[in-house]
Amino acid sequence: MRRILLLRPEEKREELKIECAEIINFPILRLVEDDFSLNDLNFDTFIFTSKFAYISFKRRVGKSIDEILKGRRIIAIGEKTASAIDFESEIPDKQNWKGIVEMVRRGERVLIIRSRDGNRNLPLELERRGAFVKTLDIYHAERIESGFEKLCSMFASGSIDAIIFSSGLIAESFFSLFEKYCVKKDILPELMVSLGEETSNKLREFNVNFIEVKKPDISMAVREVCNYFMEKFNNM
Repeated sequence: MRRILLLRPEEKREELKIECAEIINFPILRLVEDDFSLNDLNFDTFIFTSKFAYISFKRRVGKSIDEILKGRRIIAIGEKTASAIDFESEIPDKQNWKGIVEMVRRGERVLIIRSRDGNRNLPLELERRGAFVKTLDIYHAERIESGFEKLCSMFASGSIDAIIFSSGLIAESFFSLFEKYCVKKDILPELMVSLGEETSNKLREFNVNFIEVKKPDISMAVREVCNYFMEKFNNM
């Protein structure tokens, strides 16, 4: 059985049971809500770039959620985000910011509800294509440093077979903490897995080898790890 380190925000712990692997959840980020005000609700489309963005927005606007969203076009960046939304929503074929851009029309009035750490390309590209765009940054991420030295020890002992990175921000945070806390730099596990194009772009900045799972699906990523080691064993 392979031991796989899953790096996630502490609010997004994944309890997965897959026969070929033991999943070790390690919270590397904490999601912190920011104050916001809704002075203008004259939008055709509301875009939610994460599940937490919708949950936080809904909790804080309370019963007004029906008045705000009912009858509006709603775009969710992916299936998990859509699963949290209480209204009919659309999902892009490409479950990333580029997929959202392809869905928005010229002249459409769009509100993007997101983290203030969110991708800056989405609003810029929508504006370039002729949409009227506003962003509502309702939370941000803070790094969690406690316990990282324990990870260094686990890497050094070889007890971790693979790491799954679920976002570019998580990859950036991980390597910053790795540089700070891990004395030895050649102790990373053999396999790293990226969920999606944006995460892959960030991992390339750190010159590490990885495999990419196109769909942001952690179960699929775990199976990719298992298949990788099975093929390696069969080729020995």
